[in-house]
Amino acid sequence: MPSGADDTTPADPAVLDRALALYGLDPATCRHIGGFESQVFEARRRDGTFVLKLGDPGRRSVDAVEAECEWLEYLTANGVRAAPAIRAADGRYAALLGGPGQAVSVRAYAKAPGAPLSAGDLTPDVATAWGRLLGRLHAATKVYVPPSARRRHAWHEDGDFTSARELLPEDERDPIGGRLERLIAELRALPTDRDAFGLVHTDAHFGNVLKDGGALTLIDFDDCAYEWFASDLGIVLFYVAIDPLGPGRPPELLRRFRDRFLDGYAREHALSARWLSEMDRFMKLRELVLYTAIRRVSRREVPDAWCRAYLERHRSRILGDQPAWPEPG
Repeated sequence: MPSGADDTTPADPAVLDRALALYGLDPATCRHIGGFESQVFEARRRDGTFVLKLGDPGRRSVDAVEAECEWLEYLTANGVRAAPAIRAADGRYAALLGGPGQAVSVRAYAKAPGAPLSAGDLTPDVATAWGRLLGRLHAATKVYVPPSARRRHAWHEDGDFTSARELLPEDERDPIGGRLERLIAELRALPTDRDAFGLVHTDAHFGNVLKDGGALTLIDFDDCAYEWFASDLGIVLFYVAIDPLGPGRPPELLRRFRDRFLDGYAREHALSARWLSEMDRFMKLRELVLYTAIRRVSRREVPDAWCRAYLERHRSRILGDQPAWPEPG
């Protein structure tokens, strides 16, 4: 999910020190750089700069994080530009630190070069490169066999899907939670063959794609799950289309971006027209689950301007059954 409400709860200094030591990172260089679902820090050691994450093990267990990192290792070894995870001193990728009730899961990644994409980066070349990046990932993941018994969850098993009604205010549980539940039921009836379904990023929006010259690198695989490839594409298009703090982007610009994005994707991986036709429903799924996620985070943090604007704008769009993409097709 995007960086909306910033989780500013301070990390336990003792746990942070242990986490830094586990990955050989210098505490003197450590600085907090934000986070939506995790506390995220940057720190250095002799061989470079790294990103350290402290997360809730109730949301992502240590085994789930290990499974994410194993997949990342496979992807980077097979030509996908992504920020690789690094192993801790004990040889594992992730660890559980802290006492009962205050435990956190920790992991670290190499810091990728570049800056997150912005709306000003929506050039034809970037659209093509973005599509190729996802296409290369999907081509690789089609033949991925996990090296251990650890597994990532399926998309519908995520808490924002399974507990949608409980996460929403009472007056939204039927009109919005009910819509999400019905859409989940519809999508779960779709085929899950290897050419269309597998372990995917599920969150390749602007903030999780870094641009360094002409190269794009994918980061933040925290939400990776088994889902349809077309959903991974629809998520990108959804975030390109929405602009809750502004007037929105011209449909013609969005159409051109979509065409170049899908053309770039097709250069790396073939996806049938049958699945491309499902992207409107996958975009609507992201619109609904992002609404639910913001409501969840807003229970513990004051939502920022982006999140407040999203809730205000998309509540009416959801209740009015408006399409997530601003033009047909």
